[in-house]
Amino acid sequence: MERKLSRRQLLRGAASAAVLIPVVQLGTRPAFADNKVSEDEPMAQALNYVHDIDAHPDIPRPDRSGVAGADQYCYNCGLYVGEDDWGPCSIFQNRLVAGPGWCTAWVPRS
Repeated sequence: MERKLSRRQLLRGAASAAVLIPVVQLGTRPAFADNKVSEDEPMAQALNYVHDIDAHPDIPRPDRSGVAGADQYCYNCGLYVGEDDWGPCSIFQNRLVAGPGWCTAWVPRS
């Protein structure tokens, strides 16, 4: 037996689903407290990630998009979220990176 939905029922169901999607995502959001990226991880090494770029003058930072290499830090990268000493980075699956850190994926904030 086939049940037909009216347009009103379909729109009501779609609106309900749209309201619930953000709620579901909040419940599955990972905790960031102790999820810091280590400099020894393979991905961090591949991207030359360091917690404090000023302590590593040997790592070259090329100028990008009009921003001098010396002015590039995780805290002013477009992939970094937040203003704190540690914040989530989308390159590292929203795990925490150090604000004064740097990696080769650096892009300017818009």
